[in-house]
Amino acid sequence: MVGIELILIFPLLGAFLIWKIGIRKIVNLIALMSSSLSFIMALIYYLNFDRTKKGFQFLTSYEWISAWQLNFTLGFDHINSPFVLLTTFITLAIILLATKTIKDKISSFMSLLLLLSVSVNAFFMSTNFLQFFFFYEAMLIPAVLLIQRWGGENSFQASIKFLIYTFGFSIFLFLAIIATYYYGGSFSFTSLENLKISETAKLLLLFGFILAFFVKIPIVPLHGWLKDAYYEAAMPVTIFLSAVLGKMGIYGILRVIPYFNDILSVVNQWIILTCLISFVYSAFLALNSKNIKVLFAYMSLSHVGIITAGAFTGNLQGYQGVLLQSINHGILAAALFYVAELLNRETKSFDLEKFGALSKRVPALTFFTFSLIMAMGGFPGLNYFNGELLLLSGIFRENLFLGFIGVFGVALGVVYLSWFFYRVYLRKPGAELSTYVRDVISWELFFLAILLLISIYLGLNPDYVLSGVNEIVSFGGKG
Repeated sequence: MVGIELILIFPLLGAFLIWKIGIRKIVNLIALMSSSLSFIMALIYYLNFDRTKKGFQFLTSYEWISAWQLNFTLGFDHINSPFVLLTTFITLAIILLATKTIKDKISSFMSLLLLLSVSVNAFFMSTNFLQFFFFYEAMLIPAVLLIQRWGGENSFQASIKFLIYTFGFSIFLFLAIIATYYYGGSFSFTSLENLKISETAKLLLLFGFILAFFVKIPIVPLHGWLKDAYYEAAMPVTIFLSAVLGKMGIYGILRVIPYFNDILSVVNQWIILTCLISFVYSAFLALNSKNIKVLFAYMSLSHVGIITAGAFTGNLQGYQGVLLQSINHGILAAALFYVAELLNRETKSFDLEKFGALSKRVPALTFFTFSLIMAMGGFPGLNYFNGELLLLSGIFRENLFLGFIGVFGVALGVVYLSWFFYRVYLRKPGAELSTYVRDVISWELFFLAILLLISIYLGLNPDYVLSGVNEIVSFGGKG
């Protein structure tokens, strides 16, 4: 089988080919082809991955820093493979969206988007901490430029706030990695197993990782960049931020947390409580939002709170919920933000007061919105139900009180999603809508249908994502 690096090479080559091309059709074609090939390669490797084996597979290695005997190495394992598949799929989906919605500097936009995808996937596929950190930082360059150059009137301030938060807190990740190298003897992930340090020092090391990853996810109160970045960015960029970027932090926690299972019980309930406070607090923010894009931004923030909580339960159900719900969240967040884009198309506004009684005017969009809300609300048979059940089971197993907080947050999610649907599709409009509101057309219908079908498939077949959880628990979690 050809090398796994093709997942990165195709979009990287596409980015360089279209950088200076001014012909829109050629730019769109190359971007779609390169992202499609990247997704196909990721899917091939995912389907050929041997789920009975532990460790990295399909390893590809090149000499990188000879003085440290460090190679540039990529690999697939049980933990990163679902995230790589999600990233390549979402990249393809938003490139398709960008061909219709991005009106200016399309070649620069597509190039930066492909480079962002390459950086994120290289981060996921890294097999050592130095490479992991390099791409964790490298993605900031295209991300900041995409927010700034194609965003709203306050996009510059939003991009700088995003940069300050994410780059500033990366110092904790850098220090944690340096400490791991100093006490563990290498940049390998497994060097965390060899640390000869006190429990207090190990807790400090854990908190170094947590602070950096909590900003990227983000978790309240480290979420200060999220609202402005999500709102000001162009919709394809917002979708990437919500569906993929936050997963870098969740993946980072999944990557390191197995090595801290011996001390996790000292602090895990307090960390879970912090994540659940973020879950519930953000749900209240969503409930009080009067802007669709802001509402979905807080919805995304809320859901990653309970997902992150599952990573600290130390038990099988919690870890299963994290892995499954990360993918589910990526799919459904992308779909709902796309619904917001379709609604904005008619009113040129995300203001909820400008909507109402759309169910008779746009029956197809009403059906898809209702179906996606049912999925996000945890309706049985759809993808979010399984993940939510696993997360709550894991949290209840750790602490009964924390479990009830989780249930309360889930109920709030159903309330604000139902309230959104009522205000947009059922109630009498608060302001005059245009006399003609177009329903979804063929390619929009196809886009929504694919996302909904994936939601149904994952609801019925969660095992394709869950196959690698035992590897996490085998390090010492309470399976």
